[in-house]
Order: sequence, then structure tokens, then C-alpha cells
Amino acid sequence: MKDNVLKNIIIDSGEKVYKDFPKLKGKDYLIQIVLTTKRLIFYTYGNFINKGKKIRKRGMNEIELKSITHVEYYVEYIRHALWVRLLGFILAIGSIGLAYAIYASLVAIPAYPYSGILNYVGAGLILLVALIMMFKVSKTLYFQVKSGLNDTTRIKLHATKYNELTMKYLASKMY
Repeated sequence: MKDNVLKNIIIDSGEKVYKDFPKLKGKDYLIQIVLTTKRLIFYTYGNFINKGKKIRKRGMNEIELKSITHVEYYVEYIRHALWVRLLGFILAIGSIGLAYAIYASLVAIPAYPYSGILNYVGAGLILLVALIMMFKVSKTLYFQVKSGLNDTTRIKLHATKYNELTMKYLASKMY
């Protein structure tokens, strides 16, 4: 199976390809979507977890447009755990205190070349890591298609502008 979906699918007579989305960025896998007049085709290739083991899997899922009952897409924002944010806050206060102690000469640090600047650079790097620990938010875009009674296809994507516009386009074409 090639990595190009259009070469792998067989188009029926009377069926045309509406749109092809080859540049989608999935979380840990490659995904391509093709929308035809009769079907919605998902092609995935990459890392998946099966029974607790990480496996490399390639697959193709075809959904008839007539059988789709529900389409939704949403962005999920995930922040660090509370204890990580508290540790980041403590590191931020500590790095600011360290920078003040170096400035006020409260701490005796041995002299080395460029020690006047590198001490502040080290405190600034600690502050940068602490701010990342406190305020970093990861965004994940989910696209879910329900067809029939129990068939659900859910894909997990990076929340980029291209991916979001693609999901809006697909959702508008379903209804």
C-alpha cells in the first residue's frame, strides 16, 4: 500500500473526488483524507497502542456518506498537572530570588570568566523553564464521525490552521 491514498482507492463509475487532504498532521501518525461523492476515506499510518504495546499500523477506513449520522470536531486544551505548575511557581520565585541575591551581593559566587553575565543567564534560564512549567498548554484537535448505530471513527490531530480548516470543510460537506 502506497502512502498516496488516491493511488490506493478504486473510484466507482459515477463517483468523483471532491477534495483530497494529503498534508494533515496527526498525533504520532500520518493521516490523509479523501472526500468523494459517495464516500469519506481515511488513510492512517503510524504509531498506535494495542493492548498496552506500541505498534506501527497502516489502515484505511471508508465511510459511506449516506450512513453518517453525526459529525463533530473540537479542540481540547490540556494543561500540566497542579503539582507541576506549583513546582514551576516555586522555581520562578527561587530564580528571581537568586538573581536578586547575585545583584545585591548576598551570595558569594566564585569568579570565573564572564561570571557577571552568566550568573544572570543561568537564573534567566531557570525562570524560563519555570514559566514553561506553569503556563504551557497543549492543544489537540479531534474529529469524530459516527455512522450507523455504533460505528465511530475518531482521529487525533495537531491543532494547526490547516487541520482546523480541513475539519470545518469536511463538517460542512456532511450536512
